[in-house]
This record gives sequence, C-alpha cells and structure tokens, in this order.
Amino acid sequence: MPRGIFTSRIFRVLIVTATCATVVSAAPAASASSEIDVGGSGSTLIVGLNVGEPGHRETTACRWNTTVVTDGDERSHYMERDGVTYRWYARICPSKTTSGGFELTYHWVPVVSAETMASQASTYALGLIPVPLVGTAPPAHRGVVKVPMWWWVSRASWRTISVSVWLPTPTGPLTVRATAKPVRLLVDPADPHARGGGKRGCAGPGVVWHEAMGDAIVGPCSHVYSRPVRNVGARVSIEWAISWKSNRGASGRLPNRRTTRLVRVSVGEIQALVSD
Repeated sequence: MPRGIFTSRIFRVLIVTATCATVVSAAPAASASSEIDVGGSGSTLIVGLNVGEPGHRETTACRWNTTVVTDGDERSHYMERDGVTYRWYARICPSKTTSGGFELTYHWVPVVSAETMASQASTYALGLIPVPLVGTAPPAHRGVVKVPMWWWVSRASWRTISVSVWLPTPTGPLTVRATAKPVRLLVDPADPHARGGGKRGCAGPGVVWHEAMGDAIVGPCSHVYSRPVRNVGARVSIEWAISWKSNRGASGRLPNRRTTRLVRVSVGEIQALVSD
C-alpha cells in the first residue's frame, strides 16, 4: 500500500544560562535602561520559559527574590522587550564550591500568565509531532472513478503528547503542563464535483485498507470521486484538543489546533477493453 512521506519539523530551543558568582552582595539597581547581556556571559540575562520540570536543586535549595531598587522608582523593576514585560529578580542558591557560601545572580524573568505558558508549551508539543503520515487506497495518484478512496494516518501520528514549562517566582517555580490529544481526522479530498469538496471528519485515525476488503466497501473515512480529477490538492489534518494544568492547581483548555499534510490526488476512469 502507498505510504506518505514522513516529514519532521525540528524545533530548536535556545537555553541561555547565567554565569553564577559565588558571593553575596547587595542587589544592583535595575532600570529599563540597564545593559542586558543576552549572550549569557555575565550575571544578568533575559530568560525565557524553561522546557521541562525544574530540577531538585531549583525546588528545594534556590530562592528567587524581587530586587530592591535604590531610586524608589517602581518602574525600574520592569522592562519591555519585543512586546514582553520582564521583571528583575535575584536568584540565591547554596554554593556548589564554597561551604556555607551562596551564589547570587540577577535575571530578567518574563511576566506571563499560566495560560500564556500553556500556549507556548502546546506549540512546542505540537512542534515535536511530524505532520500526519498519510495512507490512501488506491494510491492517491492513481485513483479510480466510483471506487472509494480510503484515507488514514499512521498510529505514530495519532498519539497524545505532553510538555511542561516553568518559570521561577519568589514562591517557587511555576510549572504548567500542556497536553495535546488527537480527537478526529479531517479529510478534504478537494473534489470539485462534490458538495463542499467532499470534506468529512472521522473519529480516530481512520482504517487501513487491506486487499481482502475489496473495492466496493466504503471505509469510515473514504471518499468516492464521481468524475476524473487531475493533480488536486487534498488535505488531511489531525485535530488536537489542548488542555493544561499548573502546579498551583489552575487548569483550563486552549483552542483546538491542527496539523496538516497536503496530498496530490489524480483520479481517472478505467478504460474497458472490447474484443470480438
């Protein structure tokens, strides 16, 4: 049977780590005009969401405190960058090298809601899933008029995936776990002669056609082309339900998302051979 072309999308995550100083000192004044070390070569940097769960050291030994700004200007606690608001924090952890000592570093931490964290986590989760691996019978490029064309996706494409992200806060890490669950298969056969193009939704990943089923059976996610078509762009999508939950007890749902593959379809008529 024909198989779709497996395509993976690689999402790169840039993790920037602060250089820790094994001393304890008064927090420097933070201001919107402070120099920002985005390269991570100093003790001040802009951090984003951390993918995964916070480590044991982060949850049991380190503290994240809002810093004291000496000029008394509350605005100095915050800055804007690329449309995101950041707040100035001090991170204090027991020293890894000096007995009884501490490591003190300063960080700009984004001020975002749990819902925003969940949205970012779900986007990352779906980025780990390749677009659907699609199967058809007959082959999409050799369809036959009035013979049902079956559509399905591989089981590898149809799976639940979860991703956690976390941010530091003065009351401990805030963790949000987003879960994407496949709920239905959507097939748009792009049939210009069918009402609505022949679009349909199917529960589950569809059924794989086997030769023993024959050509007359209509599958749970099949379409019958009544007239020939040539090189039309059919679309096969998996619709995902997105839910999330934080370690603070909050939870919710996000709008459903879709992953889609374009499949080129050509359907012709069988030419009868007549002989005396």
